Amino acid sequence: MKQIGTRVGVAIPSTGARKWHDLMLECLGEAGIAVAWGGVSLSEVPSPWCCLLPLERLIAGPRPDLFAHTPIDAVSLEHVSAELLVLSPGQRISDELLSRLPLGAFEIAPIHPKLMGNGVLEGRVVWRRAGCVPRLAASTFTCLSGPFPLSWAGPHMAKMARLPARLARRLALEGESFWDSCPEAEPLPLFSPGLGDWIRFFGGLAAFGLKRAWQDIFHRRQWHLALRPGNGDPLRSGFSIQRFTPVYPPKGLGWADPVVFVKDGRRWLFIEEIPGQGKGVLSVMELTPDGGLDKPSRVLEEPFHLSYPRVFEHEGTVYMVPETAQAKQVRLYRSTEFPGGWVLDRILLDDVSATDATFLEHGGSWWMFVNIREEGGSSWDELHLYRSDTRFGPFEPHPLNPVVSDVRRARPAGLIIKRGSRLFRPAQDCSSWYGRALSMMEIIRLDESGYEEREAARLEPELIPGSFCLHTFESEGTLEIVDGQRRVPFWR
Repeated sequence: MKQIGTRVGVAIPSTGARKWHDLMLECLGEAGIAVAWGGVSLSEVPSPWCCLLPLERLIAGPRPDLFAHTPIDAVSLEHVSAELLVLSPGQRISDELLSRLPLGAFEIAPIHPKLMGNGVLEGRVVWRRAGCVPRLAASTFTCLSGPFPLSWAGPHMAKMARLPARLARRLALEGESFWDSCPEAEPLPLFSPGLGDWIRFFGGLAAFGLKRAWQDIFHRRQWHLALRPGNGDPLRSGFSIQRFTPVYPPKGLGWADPVVFVKDGRRWLFIEEIPGQGKGVLSVMELTPDGGLDKPSRVLEEPFHLSYPRVFEHEGTVYMVPETAQAKQVRLYRSTEFPGGWVLDRILLDDVSATDATFLEHGGSWWMFVNIREEGGSSWDELHLYRSDTRFGPFEPHPLNPVVSDVRRARPAGLIIKRGSRLFRPAQDCSSWYGRALSMMEIIRLDESGYEEREAARLEPELIPGSFCLHTFESEGTLEIVDGQRRVPFWR
């Protein structure tokens, strides 16, 4: 690992080091950053909301042996001149100490009511430098709800622990232009919860638990497809309001992740088929000329879960890249007897929990868009880019990975759509729950040193009668296909 010149200090709070500090130091070490810790006098401002939901306690207790096994050289800030200091949530730095840090301090914002809402929790890293207005170095969004109350806290803190290394790496790449590109940080108002706030908070947790119990004990969930006329253009009139017609699988099955592939004039719809509560397998059905669907037949099953098949043809051979995150690989399969006969051709990425790989040829390169689940994190939150000179690899990671850290738009949701010179990336909005809605993100910049996108349109689950999800988008000719999820009472 190439050594990065910036020397980073990590301020350990008076309560002691925690496991998430261990993760932070590990990430800094993997990035080749020299680290110092402790030995500084910081004022720890009382933060009642942080005490109410202490991220450190939700992750793990104190770690007195923390630095006994870490590969990073840990020395006191009294003896090493750090250029940049990382503060724990709730800590504040004095002006005198800030003036001694040439690059200032990264302040991880504690949990605050202002950062919670619309199904997401915002995480912030504020960059403070002497004599300057504080700037927002990074902002990330985590799903606030989950299968259990407070289950979002672990993935949120894991992401926050990784941010300092990513920011230091970006600082090394961009220099002062990184500071210049950061907007001013909006200060968080002081919050001191009273008895009513505590009652409302725990009442909300109780209501959440009862609602989930009613939904999951007395109902079964079923993924299904939905169709409508359309040309796949997210900018066309009516794109965000035109309703879909649901197509339900037989009882005990689920259908999801549709992708259409045309061969020899015939249209084939590949899907993930979900047998009951089992692992996903891949099936195919033919689209009839009148827009109907034939009975599906299974084409690929593995010992691990399969979903999200991406099918393409190259020099007369048909290939497929499904989601194989349980195998910790991105796999390329080749068809020997289309539409079946799939055999493993090669491994595109290995030893990585990667979901929903989606490919695009752009600017003379092949790009892989894929969500990466890192230790302690979520597979919904962080979009990574990989580049190759060919569609078959080898693929190299983008220097600014993850290029998107936002549960509302990170995870891919279908093939990237080309309309003239414009590119639109379907993206899952997993705020509040998995597959809640779908955003069409227009790609503004895509190259080896940057990535930018903006929302161009949205599809809400209400467009599918009876569905509470709208999860993947596919189009072919005059047909648009999505998938949704509904709750069916067990007695039906």
